[in-house]
Amino acid sequence: MNDLIRDFIEKNVIDSLNNLIETSDFGEISKSATVVAGQFGSGFDISTEESVKKLINSFKKNLTLLIQKTWVDHSDISLKEEILVKLEKYCASIEDDKWAEVFSSFIKILDDVIYLMFGANAKNSDFAEYALRIDPEFGIFWWYVKSLPAKNDWSNEKNKAVMLIAMFFLANY
Repeated sequence: MNDLIRDFIEKNVIDSLNNLIETSDFGEISKSATVVAGQFGSGFDISTEESVKKLINSFKKNLTLLIQKTWVDHSDISLKEEILVKLEKYCASIEDDKWAEVFSSFIKILDDVIYLMFGANAKNSDFAEYALRIDPEFGIFWWYVKSLPAKNDWSNEKNKAVMLIAMFFLANY
């Protein structure tokens, strides 16, 4: 996957993601997050609480709509409802500035939403490559998500920056 991703993004984005994952320096986190988010378009701004609240609101609305509008088999209807409940709880937690506490929940929500969208294909080992080929922008997003650890012991601010990048993509998808 790492070789293939280089066909779609610049080396500085890969380096910035690696730096974002490895560093604990907030200045480096902010700089790297801006570069990575730039891959998903311009306008990523976490410098004010107002812009963060607006981004969270857009993320929640867009992801809710995506979940609701995704056609699923009858057997997955309860999963849709479960994800919507998890999304509500997640958003309430981050509104209370509990970013580090909900990182794993965030990753699980994203995994579940992608499963709704793509079905069992999302669980295949070559899904990331498939996603890059059918929709490079989405594939880059999924590469980003899958590059993150499932759990971490990062600061609240680092978790916030990492999750806001994914939110930025989903708010504008």
